[in-house]
Amino acid sequence: MSRIHLHAAWLLLLLGSFVSAAPVEESTPSKGTPVTVVKAIETSMISATVVRGEIESPSTPHIAAKVAAEVESVKVDEGMQVQSGQLLAELDDETFSIAQEIASADIQQLQVLIENQQRVLKRNKDLIGKKMTSQSALDDAITALKQSQAELISAKARLKEASYQLSHTKIVSPVDGVVQQRRVSMGDYVKVGALLFQIVSTDRLRARIYFPETLAASIHAGMKVELTQGDKTVSGEVNRIRPMLEESNRALHALVDFHNENNWKPGSSIVARVTLEEHTQAVAVPEKALVRRPAGTVVYRVKDNTVTQQIVTTGLKQGEMIEVTSGLSAGDAIVLDGAAWLTDGASVEIQQ
Repeated sequence: MSRIHLHAAWLLLLLGSFVSAAPVEESTPSKGTPVTVVKAIETSMISATVVRGEIESPSTPHIAAKVAAEVESVKVDEGMQVQSGQLLAELDDETFSIAQEIASADIQQLQVLIENQQRVLKRNKDLIGKKMTSQSALDDAITALKQSQAELISAKARLKEASYQLSHTKIVSPVDGVVQQRRVSMGDYVKVGALLFQIVSTDRLRARIYFPETLAASIHAGMKVELTQGDKTVSGEVNRIRPMLEESNRALHALVDFHNENNWKPGSSIVARVTLEEHTQAVAVPEKALVRRPAGTVVYRVKDNTVTQQIVTTGLKQGEMIEVTSGLSAGDAIVLDGAAWLTDGASVEIQQ
């Protein structure tokens, strides 16, 4: 045998011993897809929207003069708190006092005259029965009495008018509130209808909140509202809704009445969180547990490390949770992480 052939045989012998000494890798059974599991829960699901608005006073009377007269005194100024019936200003009342006295005197005079005419009429009726007076004299007595009675009614009306005008020389506040504007000073001569004061009621306020046109059909009276300004919140409900949308911005106006416990200022802005819909005892799962499949929206129910595809329908969404309206019950175990990689009947390995 040649040296070349001996060398080749030696190499083959060495290679064979190396292959026989190498360990044989054993096949291991494949594990399931690693997943995490969560249980469906029963909770309340709320659909809400946040909109802007502003605070208004439902009572902001502009107080005007009801009689023409000179202003004798002004009792309040802007920013002052006033009570209902409190005196704000006084007008010169001399003219109206005189008119009242004249009307009172006319009434007294007519009452005396009527008493005398009634006696005359009675006497004429007695005389005409005795045929001692004429029918014309009786008719004149009746006419005079009726005329005096009519004049008495007129005099009483003038007295009522003078008393009315005299009473309005005292300008009083019609509501509890704060003086927003004072437009009159002592010595001014005011005419009927001249604006004197504006009072703003602050005990009860209302929020005017604005909804976009896309939500207009969903808004109705009675919806729960949380009004927030800064770090303070007031709960209420939609009391009234304007029937038409605003022409300029197509917004729907809704009004929420509330007690002003936080001393909020009319005219300031407000944030309103409105509950559009609320479902109690709803079944909810994390939204990322849902998977889109050709059959529809599904979740994977877990039992004994095997999953079953379950078609579900969904409802309200709140944060990371979504309502399942059919297909699941509270307490059902479903796949959370890893659901997108599964198919019906797949094996899984539950991870903590």
